[in-house]
Amino acid sequence: MKEAHHPILRLNAILHRRTHMYFDRQLKPHGLSFTHFRMLAYLAHNEGTRQEDVRAFIDADKGGVAHSIKRLVEKGYVARERDLEDKRAYTIRLTDEGRAFFEEFASVMQEWTDQMVAGFSAEELELAEGFLQRMADNACAFLDDECEASS
Repeated sequence: MKEAHHPILRLNAILHRRTHMYFDRQLKPHGLSFTHFRMLAYLAHNEGTRQEDVRAFIDADKGGVAHSIKRLVEKGYVARERDLEDKRAYTIRLTDEGRAFFEEFASVMQEWTDQMVAGFSAEELELAEGFLQRMADNACAFLDDECEASS
């Protein structure tokens, strides 16, 4: 008899929920969520990107992304301007304040990552990342979805 709930689905759900819980707890005093932090992290490495690229990276709906970016603009962490090439699109970039906030919280991200991979060898980490990347790619392909599964 097949298992009703596959272990990979269950474990993925646990990791997803616990990651959100950890970051939300750390960011709550700043009025931000894990989604906001993921946006800041993407922008820290992709300066002057389009709002749609941010949406694809965090794999969220357009309305939710627009709302979250609006919050980051209000906090002074992000600047949003009309794209010069496509007036319907927005270009997003970190402000100096946003970059400073992200760098301050980089240690929070590192602490969580270190905890999750404690006891893994370099080879195990490489294998795990490869497996997870393939699963993400497969999920996007299966849904014929425009998500940016590749890191």
